[in-house]
Amino acid sequence: MKFGLREVVFIVLLAAIPLGSWWFVFRPGNRRNAEMMAQIQARQGKLQSLNKATASLGDLKGEIAALDKAITFFRSKLPSEKEIDKVLREVWQLAEQNNLATKSIRTLKAGDDTVVGETNGPYAEQPISIQLEGSFTGYYGFLLALESQPRIMRIQQMTLEKHPTGPQGTVKADCVVSVFFERGQE
Repeated sequence: MKFGLREVVFIVLLAAIPLGSWWFVFRPGNRRNAEMMAQIQARQGKLQSLNKATASLGDLKGEIAALDKAITFFRSKLPSEKEIDKVLREVWQLAEQNNLATKSIRTLKAGDDTVVGETNGPYAEQPISIQLEGSFTGYYGFLLALESQPRIMRIQQMTLEKHPTGPQGTVKADCVVSVFFERGQE
């Protein structure tokens, strides 16, 4: 077999067809496929992170419900601003039940040093000054009864001294108790 110009051109054309199809068809197609695969992987990553976020939303709903219950519980323990006189009466009765002589129970002006938290929020704190005299066991019983009250209270200051003229075991107590309450709606 003799190779002439015609046969060489024919062989070059036969070799050029697969090279041309690879260059003009398969190479751009492979590039598009690679881009699509990258987009698919990116979207699958976003979908996985979205699935994780929605899975944690179920937990958040449960946590929000639990926190709402806690808020409701603590709100039930807060008297309204109008009920402070009732709280004072309850403190007075607790002192009488524990055989303590009540020298003074009065509300104090809430200053920056006596108030915890935000001063303009929906909740506030009313300091109450209490001066009592009586037996130490009565005062101890008063503190236990004060602690078991359904109100949220905290003792800010307490001074306990032996009564100078009283019998053995008699004390004179001065304390400042803060009662937390819900401000009235204006």
